[in-house]
Amino acid sequence: MFDNLEDIVVHYDEIMAELASGDVANDQNRFRKLMKEQSDLAPLVETYGEYKKAKQLQVDALEMLEEEHKEDGAADAEAQVENSDEAEEETEVSESAKAETEPEPEPSENASDNGEKKQITTEEELDEEIYRRIALKHVERQRKKHRKKHYFLRFVVLLCIGTGVFLFLKSNYFNIKSFSVEGNSYYTDAEVISMAKAKKGVNIIFDAGLSDIKKNLKGNPYFEDIYVKRSLPDKLIISVKERRQTAAIVYGESFVVIDEDGTVLRKATVDPQVTLLTGLTISKMNIGEKIEVEESDALKMTLRMLSAMNKGDLFFKKIDVSKVLIRAYIYDTLSVKGTPKELMQTIQRGELQKVVNNLFNDKINRGTIKVGGSDYMSFTPEIDA
Repeated sequence: MFDNLEDIVVHYDEIMAELASGDVANDQNRFRKLMKEQSDLAPLVETYGEYKKAKQLQVDALEMLEEEHKEDGAADAEAQVENSDEAEEETEVSESAKAETEPEPEPSENASDNGEKKQITTEEELDEEIYRRIALKHVERQRKKHRKKHYFLRFVVLLCIGTGVFLFLKSNYFNIKSFSVEGNSYYTDAEVISMAKAKKGVNIIFDAGLSDIKKNLKGNPYFEDIYVKRSLPDKLIISVKERRQTAAIVYGESFVVIDEDGTVLRKATVDPQVTLLTGLTISKMNIGEKIEVEESDALKMTLRMLSAMNKGDLFFKKIDVSKVLIRAYIYDTLSVKGTPKELMQTIQRGELQKVVNNLFNDKINRGTIKVGGSDYMSFTPEIDA
């Protein structure tokens, strides 16, 4: 991405040089084209220049921080040497004082022949430990002083980096210029974008409003799941999973369109060209919610049968569920009769499709296919009542 920006800066400089030459004024078309291109590129080049300045500040701050580290290391080493020398001098003075004040020990029988004195190790170790701790505390105080300077420099570096990145991300380079819609079939791309209330020209990182887009689309019952994501630097992708129209229930002079779970998608005044369900009495109907009917068990089994129908490459124009044995119409004059469970099992095994294909090949489009238990199927050319 930064390589592309560098190329844009070089191209911008070439445009400015050509405009400054004066020769281009003789060609008005060329002059207008260069002025428009310069106007379009100027905000991006200016923002990128600010980013490079912030980046340089970061480099300078890091160099200052490295020099401070070197100076602090030298100061710590010098302090340790000075404190070590002081500790040794204090130890020598203390031992000398002890030698002058303490009486000489009486020679004992166990004393060695070469006249060496017996060392008092306990007091010497105690004195050395005291002086060592004093030196360490002094060194630690020096380190704390320099550490405060380091914290300030780190803060400056982070501030420079953060400011540069923020200004770059807020530039026009990251404004939304296009949309992409995926997974839609019932609604067009333009309709989805309109319902989402997605806007061009706003910053894709800070002002895209992804949650608002999802909320706007969630109000439509056709959308089961919605995903919105950024495609940097300037594209927004809206991915939807639509509920599929499975059936319609007659409701007075209109039709209530539902999906395979019984969720109400819409209310239509014209035939929605899906399987029509008759013989059901609607007790409650709200768009976006599951429909409630008095014949709830019959509806549930019929929807399961329709799901098997869609998977089995079969289509019923109408299904009458008013009786125990339902009647599913393939054509207006060709129907299948049986319980929802028996019809579903026959479809899942592919047996009903074979019978329908044989009748179609024989150019028979009138009659009744009866489905019973134990894989029983029969056909009569008459329309059974």
